[in-house]
Amino acid sequence: MSKKNSSRPSPDSRLPTRSSRHSRLPSPVSRRGTHGAGPDPRLGGGAAAADWSHVADWYDELIGEQGSSHQQKTIIPGVLRVLDLKPGQKVLDIACGQGVLCRALAQKGISTVGIDLAGTLIDAARQRQTNPTLEQYHVADARKLQTYQFISPGSFDAAVCILAIQNMTPLSPIWQGVRHALKPSGSLVIVMMHPCFRIPQKSSWQWDNVSQSQYRRIDSYLSSEKIPIAMHPGSNPDQTTLTFHRPLQAYINTLGSAGLWIDHVEEWISHKQPPEGKKFAALEKTRREIPLFLALRTKTTTPR
Repeated sequence: MSKKNSSRPSPDSRLPTRSSRHSRLPSPVSRRGTHGAGPDPRLGGGAAAADWSHVADWYDELIGEQGSSHQQKTIIPGVLRVLDLKPGQKVLDIACGQGVLCRALAQKGISTVGIDLAGTLIDAARQRQTNPTLEQYHVADARKLQTYQFISPGSFDAAVCILAIQNMTPLSPIWQGVRHALKPSGSLVIVMMHPCFRIPQKSSWQWDNVSQSQYRRIDSYLSSEKIPIAMHPGSNPDQTTLTFHRPLQAYINTLGSAGLWIDHVEEWISHKQPPEGKKFAALEKTRREIPLFLALRTKTTTPR
């Protein structure tokens, strides 16, 4: 039995990152528009046309008002818990898409500013906003946060980037902008498809007939890559978005260089159980052992 790796275009794949459809999920990265235009020598340089505007209608229909099932059952509850914010505090949602997380935060009395490069998704977020006094949405580039008047230096208690960072490049300008926006005690929470186990086109589920067990096959990990993902492989194979695979060290080192220190890490499994059958126990074991998402929390204060 073989399950393809997940990245973005399928309802499941979409789940984690806005960008990879191989896993059959478009990438949540920028489900919001992808900020992938700057050159990155490690990823081949050149302009990366990763904006999600061309698939915004499809993405909006897929995610909808409440978000995907992974967002509802795993990601949003996990982010709210890790953020641990109080009513009255203020959050910057980078690549907010149609505002699923912003609405969840507003329901708890937390002020939100959501940005996305895809204007169509920002329009959808504005149409769906439930509390205009607590929700603001702007079309903006995550790599240029210091240039926007609505992002004052040191004005946010926290920032989040949910299932979108793997659709963005380069990383350093994003982290520097976040550091600029956060208060001295601020935190950043990043959720992504787990870069160690979920690598578009380079990882997959495999079945061992001898041991009657499932395992994860990883064909490449340390190499940073720019990977085009077909959003509709059967009907429109030419319509693609980009996902950027990087090893874990790339995230840790660039965050540290920007003055954002990781103080908490969580690895989340999929909530979806395998179908009943003779392989259920083996498949359930790997579901519980091999995480689907990686969540990182950083602080702007230097760890002791």
